[in-house]
Amino acid sequence: MTAVEAVRSGISKSAIMVQEYGMTIPSPSGKLLRPLTALSFVSADRQHLLDDRFWLGCLAIQMVHEASIYHDDVFDGGMQRRNTATLLATKGIGASVLVGDLYLTGAYRVASLTGYHDFLTAFIKAVETMVRGENIQDSITPSENLLTTYEQIVRMKSGQLFGIAAALPSWSGHSDLPSEQLLNIGINLGIFYQMVDDFLDYCPTGETGKPKLQDFNNRIWTFVLGSHGTEWFEQSADQALKAFFTSKNAPSLAEIALSKLQDRGSSLISQIQKAAAQPPMVEMIEEWLQRCAHASRPNRLATPKIYSKLSLAPKPERSLTAAQIGLRAQKLGDVSDWGVFFQRNSRSFSYASRLFPRPERSIITEIYLFCRFTDNLADKGAESIAHAYEILNVWDQIAYSAYQGNATGIPVADVVMGRMASMVIPYSLISELIEGMRMDVEPSRYSSMEELRLYTYRVASVVGDWITQAFGVRDSWVLERAHDLGHAMQLTNIVRDVGEDLSMGRLYLPADLMDEHQITLETLKDLKEKAFNHGFISPNYTELIEAIIAEANSAYDRAYEGIPFLPTRLRRAIAVAARVYRGIHDEIRSNQYNNLTSRAYTSSWKKTILARKGLTQLRQVSQNPKPSNTLNSAT
Repeated sequence: MTAVEAVRSGISKSAIMVQEYGMTIPSPSGKLLRPLTALSFVSADRQHLLDDRFWLGCLAIQMVHEASIYHDDVFDGGMQRRNTATLLATKGIGASVLVGDLYLTGAYRVASLTGYHDFLTAFIKAVETMVRGENIQDSITPSENLLTTYEQIVRMKSGQLFGIAAALPSWSGHSDLPSEQLLNIGINLGIFYQMVDDFLDYCPTGETGKPKLQDFNNRIWTFVLGSHGTEWFEQSADQALKAFFTSKNAPSLAEIALSKLQDRGSSLISQIQKAAAQPPMVEMIEEWLQRCAHASRPNRLATPKIYSKLSLAPKPERSLTAAQIGLRAQKLGDVSDWGVFFQRNSRSFSYASRLFPRPERSIITEIYLFCRFTDNLADKGAESIAHAYEILNVWDQIAYSAYQGNATGIPVADVVMGRMASMVIPYSLISELIEGMRMDVEPSRYSSMEELRLYTYRVASVVGDWITQAFGVRDSWVLERAHDLGHAMQLTNIVRDVGEDLSMGRLYLPADLMDEHQITLETLKDLKEKAFNHGFISPNYTELIEAIIAEANSAYDRAYEGIPFLPTRLRRAIAVAARVYRGIHDEIRSNQYNNLTSRAYTSSWKKTILARKGLTQLRQVSQNPKPSNTLNSAT
């Protein structure tokens, strides 16, 4: 019996055993590389001692791998795998996600049946690490060190299961080597395996059982691109393949990548031999290297005709975009976890929200979460401008469907939009919010404060409008004061984040004010460099920031006039939130107006002082409130 046959037999028997618990178990198909890794670190004289518990551990590992395949197909639009149509291609997104979830959740139960406590602990940590690796890959930015980030992601996503598999013999008592040593070897094996896969993705004649150029088509940076950044993806598939294999006066990308693989493979073989692994393990690595060398030979290069016949991965379609949004929404956790997300991501506003009664605090949390999720979709959910617009378009459709009472399966849409509809708050607010996010996809210069006001209305004022209506207030004058508060807070964000926005190619400072204070875009870049090196901020820039702060402070004062007309139970929290956020202006001044290389924030004890000032200001405006002629529901 070969090693692969032994693995298949052991997993099949354990699968039959756990199916009695009513679990959904994958059939042992594919190469079973991870269970084979586990068997390879069991010495030949001990393999006859392997019991059901060992094979249950192998099954749990394989189930996580199978789950990741189904989920990756949804992320990457994978319509073909192992030379056959995927479940995504034949039955759609829902089926692919569901089967992946069944395998993943079942894997934990199977792992617990082994009775190996150390294995179970490491197994749970490994799966969590894999998911975090996916999250990092999903949020990578062009400014990062791409090679370092790639190594980190591959270690987390691909290395973990191989590491757990390699260490399983130690935890199960079938190897005398320490688990830490085997775990490290296994992680290195997983990294190497992923690098081989990434290399063959660019080789038209390298058989992998998947369509070629999936990484290129999904704009995923891998080590094979060397010093090239994300600009690599702006060319066509034909151009990318030609650039990968050809170079006039230096080694090609393919040659450089193959050399790296050979060096890494040799080092890995040495580690494995020292650990006395069974021969099939070394043979497997040597076979991988041979495949890469064969696929990259000059006489194996694809001609232009082959380029045109390649089975390329499809571009993300609308249905896939919806699935990607759904998977991103899962990272928010259960509804019960949303409060923690709120506290972690909005310290000033969540601080003030403590003054809300519990039911109102829940509403505020939901609104914040929906807005933050929508913002993140535009900032981090797309690989291109076109895809960013597509994401927002699909999200608009999902949100509106939930608002209409349809279950979308995405809690942040179903729960928040369901409550919004039940309160008869117009969906037009969400349409404006999403339109504001579209303005951030290709940010343009704003010629004046009046022009900027449209942007602050859409991304912030409509949120104040939404919150105010959620508490039963529909008076137009009070809603205008809520608009003022949103405008003020967004201006505070703008003056706080000038440096961060510049690094992302964004600039929200009104052009007429910049001209008035003799500040240009080039001036800002020069000031940022000087601030970083010397802490220098010019008087002109200081005056510009003060001019915007003055506009924000005026809007804060107008907003305070409306707070006495809110329901009594809400006034204190809104007053504190406004004053705490306004306090960021003082921190900018304390930082000598260096908002180019540092970020202003208020400490906990300063928030307490600001909260008292906010309550004092509330008492002052409440003594002589400016009445509205149409107040009808501020009770």
